[in-house]
Amino acid sequence: MTENGQCREASPEECRRVIEEERGCRVLDVRTPAEFREGHLENAVNIDFYAPDFKERLEKLEKDRPYVVYCKKGARGAKAMEILRQAGFSRVYNVSGGYDNWASRGLPVQR
Repeated sequence: MTENGQCREASPEECRRVIEEERGCRVLDVRTPAEFREGHLENAVNIDFYAPDFKERLEKLEKDRPYVVYCKKGARGAKAMEILRQAGFSRVYNVSGGYDNWASRGLPVQR
């Protein structure tokens, strides 16, 4: 399904397939902790985009895993994906339209 070297925006449905099918996939929620508490994707790790150590926390992640990144609408997720790409990550997918788009399509969330 995926190729090495892929960092791009993808539909919520495609991201769900990546989460389910790509071995070792990690889900990163880059919203604020308050947004995260309102609901998030299953097994998501919250790394606040606005935290002073945001970039450093991303760069400590394992580079050989696939990642699905999301925020509320997609902008912070896109910026996080670019930071990961520049740090040497090769398989990163940003959820198009973010959490709001994911939830509006009836895809599973945790509250």
